[in-house]
Amino acid sequence: MPRRKLVNKIAKKRTDKKCYFCFCSEYALLDLHRIIEGCQGGDYSDFNTVTVCSNCHRRIHADVIKIDRKYRTSDGRWKLHFWENGEEKWQYPPE
Repeated sequence: MPRRKLVNKIAKKRTDKKCYFCFCSEYALLDLHRIIEGCQGGDYSDFNTVTVCSNCHRRIHADVIKIDRKYRTSDGRWKLHFWENGEEKWQYPPE
């Protein structure tokens, strides 16, 4: 099985520039969240991480936002499948 490339957390935050959920762009508040947790074998690969602000990160760990996973679309981009306050959502990353 090919090894996934691990992401540089600082570079990913600088590249993404915004929280995936609320679009906060204050760099000091941005975190990198692993979709599959480290204790379950999740790593800091591009496909297993999402840039979020500290507030949304806490909402994820409080199960207010529940992330399923990222899906690659036919045009080569990816969408995140998640639930927020019980509502199912599919969303492209903020631009």
